[in-house]
Amino acid sequence: MIEKRSHIWQWFLDNKIEPTNLKAAMLVAYPHPNTENWQQLIANILLYLGVLLLSAGMIFFMAFNWDALAHLSKFAIVEGLFALFISGFYLINRMQKKQHSPQTPLKQQSQNVYGWSLPNAMLLGASIMLGALLALVGQTYQTGADPWQLFAIWAVLILPFAYIAGFDLLWLLLAVLINISQGLYFQSFASVFSFLQEDIQQIAIFGVTNLVIHLAFTIAKRCKWPGQLRFNCPMVEKSSLLASVSAFTWLIIWVIFDLNYQYEASQHAVYYALLYLLTLTSLFIWYRYRAPALYPLALVLTSISAAIVSLLSRALLESNDSIASFFLIAMVVVGVTSGSLYWLKKWQKQFSEMASLEHKDARNSDVKTEVAADE
Repeated sequence: MIEKRSHIWQWFLDNKIEPTNLKAAMLVAYPHPNTENWQQLIANILLYLGVLLLSAGMIFFMAFNWDALAHLSKFAIVEGLFALFISGFYLINRMQKKQHSPQTPLKQQSQNVYGWSLPNAMLLGASIMLGALLALVGQTYQTGADPWQLFAIWAVLILPFAYIAGFDLLWLLLAVLINISQGLYFQSFASVFSFLQEDIQQIAIFGVTNLVIHLAFTIAKRCKWPGQLRFNCPMVEKSSLLASVSAFTWLIIWVIFDLNYQYEASQHAVYYALLYLLTLTSLFIWYRYRAPALYPLALVLTSISAAIVSLLSRALLESNDSIASFFLIAMVVVGVTSGSLYWLKKWQKQFSEMASLEHKDARNSDVKTEVAADE
C-alpha cells in the first residue's frame, strides 16, 4: 500500500495526475478502513491482550500463593492451562479448515493460518505456559540447572510452535530467548570463556547473533521451498536487524572513545572496526543493489552518522576551545542528517520506479499469457 501511494505521489509531482484527482487516487491505493476492518483490529487486540493477561495472571497467582499451594496443585494449574491452549488450537484450527472451501483464495488462507489468528493466539499462550512449567519444575525439584538452560530448553521446545504458526510474535519470543540464553551461558561459564567476558566483546557477540537471526529469516523467506510462508515475519526481520545495527553502532562508538594509544588495545580496536565496516558495507550493498529496501539503508546511514559524529567529537573535545568544538559538532550533526535524508529520498524514488517497472513487466507477461492461452 505504501509503495502504491509513493507511486501516485511521484506521478502527481510529474504532473501525470491533476491536483483535483489526487485525493481520489490516494483512496484507491489506500482505502480508508471500514467498520469490518476496525472490528477485526479491535478483536485481535483484545484476543492477544486477553491471552497475555491470562498467562501473566496465572504466573502472578502462583507466585503470590506459592507457600499455600501444594506441589500437585501448582502443576495441575499450569498443565491445565497449557492443555487448554493446546486443545483450543487444535479445535479452532480444525473448525477453520472445515469452513474454508477449495475456492478460497490462497492469499486469504495464508493470512488466516500465519497471521494474527485465533489458533496462533492459542499457541502463543501455550508457549508462555511452557516456560512457566519449566520454571515450576526447576523451582519445585531444585534441579540445580543453570539459568541459561531454562531459556535454551524453552526456546527449543517452542520452536515447533513457531514453525507451525509462522507467526511474528512466536518467532520474536524465540529470538529473545536465544539472546537471553546466550548471554547467561557466557556468564555461567566465565572461567571457560574468560576471553569473551569483556563488555565490548559481549556487544559484538550480541550484534553477530542478531545479524545471523536476521539473515536466517531473510534467506528462508526468499528461497522457494514449502516452508517459505512460515518465515515471512517482518517484525522479526526488522527487530533483529535493528538490534544488530544498534549493537555494532555501540561497538564502534565504544572503540572510538575508549581507544588508547597502546599497541595491544589499538590492535583489538582495529579488529572491531573492521568487523563494523565489513558488516555495514555488506548490509549496504545487499539492500541497495540486491534486495532494495529503505529501512535497512536508513539504519546503516544512521549508524555511519553516529560513528562520524563520535569520531569528530573525540577529536574536538580534546582541544581547548570547547565552545567552538560544540558548535562544529552541531553543524556536522545537521550536515550528516541532511545528507542521509537526501540519499534516502533519492533511493526511495529509485525504488518506486523499479517497482513500477517490475509491476508493468509482470502485467505485460500476464497479458501475453492470456493471449497465448486464447489462441
